[in-house]
Amino acid sequence: MQNDFTHNGIRTHRARILLGVIAFLFGILGIRLYMLQIAEWEQYRIKSEKNTMQPVIIQANRGLIRDRNGIILVDNRPSYNISVIPPRFLANIEEGKCNGLLERLGQIVDIPCETITKKLQSPNRYFYDPVNLKLDVDFETVSIIEENRYDFPGVEIQIEPRRGYPIFDTPSAVSTEFSHMQHNVSKSFPLAPHTLGYIGLINASQYSRLKAEGYRYDDRIGKRGIERMFEDRMRGHKGVRYIEVNAKGREVGSFPEKTDPPIPGEDLSLTIDWRVQHAAEHAFADSMRGSLVAMHPQSGEIIAIVSKPGFHPRSIRDPKAWQLLQTDPSKPLLNRSLKGEYPPASVFKMITSIAALDMGILKANQYRLRPCTGGMVFGNRRFRCHNKRGCGPINLRQALVKSCDVFFYQLGLRVGIDNWHRYAAMFKFGELTNIDIASEGDGEARGLLPDHAYYKQRHGFWAGGNMLNLTIGQGELLATPLQVARYTSALATGQLPTPHVIKGTQGGTTSLPISKAVIETVRSIMIDVVNSPGGTGHRARLPDIVVAGKTGTAQNPHGEDHAWFVAYAPAENPRIAIAVIVENGGGGGRVAAPIAQKTLEAYFEHAVPKQKRTNELFVVNNP
Repeated sequence: MQNDFTHNGIRTHRARILLGVIAFLFGILGIRLYMLQIAEWEQYRIKSEKNTMQPVIIQANRGLIRDRNGIILVDNRPSYNISVIPPRFLANIEEGKCNGLLERLGQIVDIPCETITKKLQSPNRYFYDPVNLKLDVDFETVSIIEENRYDFPGVEIQIEPRRGYPIFDTPSAVSTEFSHMQHNVSKSFPLAPHTLGYIGLINASQYSRLKAEGYRYDDRIGKRGIERMFEDRMRGHKGVRYIEVNAKGREVGSFPEKTDPPIPGEDLSLTIDWRVQHAAEHAFADSMRGSLVAMHPQSGEIIAIVSKPGFHPRSIRDPKAWQLLQTDPSKPLLNRSLKGEYPPASVFKMITSIAALDMGILKANQYRLRPCTGGMVFGNRRFRCHNKRGCGPINLRQALVKSCDVFFYQLGLRVGIDNWHRYAAMFKFGELTNIDIASEGDGEARGLLPDHAYYKQRHGFWAGGNMLNLTIGQGELLATPLQVARYTSALATGQLPTPHVIKGTQGGTTSLPISKAVIETVRSIMIDVVNSPGGTGHRARLPDIVVAGKTGTAQNPHGEDHAWFVAYAPAENPRIAIAVIVENGGGGGRVAAPIAQKTLEAYFEHAVPKQKRTNELFVVNNP
């Protein structure tokens, strides 16, 4: 019976079935292994890498800003930032609670844990974008984070470029290395901060407008000046690298072959000469408020542009320092060169002089007006001269040299408001200069050039006494230092230039519709203002170079008078034109002229080759 059962084929049949099932299962397994290991290997490799590979943004170096000679005015320096990748960090945090891990991190970076949680849960970011907790931290904080990095999954120490500002001590020694010292005096501010501008954290409106261009919600962006105007050219393009993380979110490796390096931003070269800029800024005392603009009169290139008081661009990173800057009554953030509006005072007397000469009212050496006795009665008011004892019999040349107000009261009445306005408009007062850094940047003020219609509209009538104020550059007449510098350039060359700061820009010039003889007469008088005995601008003289200029003292109803001085040199072949104003400085010849003199001295010492300067001096001294 047993033998029959064994050999009846049942066991053999069952064994075959079992073997078939096993073979079938192994076949399925083999096919699946083939699909996983060979056919679909690339697909699953990518999925695996996505689970372990995370992107890390590499910030691009921002473009450098250089002066006309290639000297660096703004560079980049490495900065340590503490950042957090939320998915990796919050996985270890109980939602809605500040547990020990979060509190420890908050103590290290000195930020409340509630603030950290709010930052990490911000919706304005991509999933794996790092969130900057604290920027520009010190080495001690970096060391603490690094020592405890395995306790803080998702917390990263990122090295990013930050703006650096070389400090120039003397023109003889150029240092382009960034100083990490904290400077508390204005003399150590970077050069031309109002013109260069600064960068700051992107705000909500900017982010919503620019996120399509690759900006993140905690990126830095140009806020003022050149940094703002050329943001798209200077920012560069970010790169990215990929790291490998384990299940706990800790970095365990990298994928260097996948790194996409950043592209640095474009460098910019300016027309500014750092040596002249340095001298001009240091010519102002620490307590002074005002502006200086120096330009090449033929091309309109800005050689130096100063606004005082200044500020350090790094102040924007410190909320307390930034608040102090915004509330400071001296308004250090105001770019006085482009936006400061002042009565131009006696430097505007050349307009009245040009109008009178061109209209044939008088000649420079004629005595046709009443002598100055220290004042002049007009209507029911006495208009005074700055010389209370009077200037006596005087002609146009002497009146400009001595800056006699009474002479110009009389001359202004003869010229009249309409003609005065027509000649002033030839120099584009009351209009934008269209300087390149204002057109798409921070803007500029127009000033005010009132005419007959202005007074009728504003006051309902025109009074002849208004002309007495306008003819000496007072009243409601307003101009910016940049406008006055351009006006001085036009007096020097007969051409009105378009000012510009970016090297290589073609500004263009406009010819003045005024006879050359008239311009030459005014130029010769401006030479006398500086170089003749008793000239009000004698403090601007240079030993071997003939300087032409004019002083001005603008009456200020809110305090001490403003001090003006304009000049160009060499007189016979002008290479530089300057306008200086010192708010509440008093007399222009006493306060503003020495500032111009120091700036001119630096220009001819450093910016003009000695042989070229010698040849020009030969022309000046041997007409």
